[in-house]
Amino acid sequence: MRRSASLQIVMMSSAFVLGLLANSSCAEAKGGNCQAKLAGNSYDCAYKFSNGTDGADCLDFYTMGDSQNFDVDTNSFDSFGCACRATGSFKSPAFDASSNGFACVADDVELDGKLKSNKLSGEVVDQDGESLVFTCEKRSTPCF
Repeated sequence: MRRSASLQIVMMSSAFVLGLLANSSCAEAKGGNCQAKLAGNSYDCAYKFSNGTDGADCLDFYTMGDSQNFDVDTNSFDSFGCACRATGSFKSPAFDASSNGFACVADDVELDGKLKSNKLSGEVVDQDGESLVFTCEKRSTPCF
């Protein structure tokens, strides 16, 4: 009886440790995705709208917002829920895995971007087909 109780404790402890290792491996694998590079950072941006006008804004990336991954706040638009782009193939996708590509959505607007070093670039498109392109540089302080 005593031997089976000890065996049960060892098996339960092993399952617990394996669960911890699996979760830490998953977190390490995600450590290199775009969220790890964007969240907690802010960027000064310049825009060129499809109607010919120019603009400027500041983007604040953070976690613990509406998205299960990360969010971005802007002065000009609503908050966006974001995820890193998927990598891999259709047969074997790795969701939220891109180290530099991301997509964000708010209401009827999509923001697609790419991170390269301390710069962002991308495009925003709304449901009516209006669009803008943007380029941004990382700043040392939050926008807001």
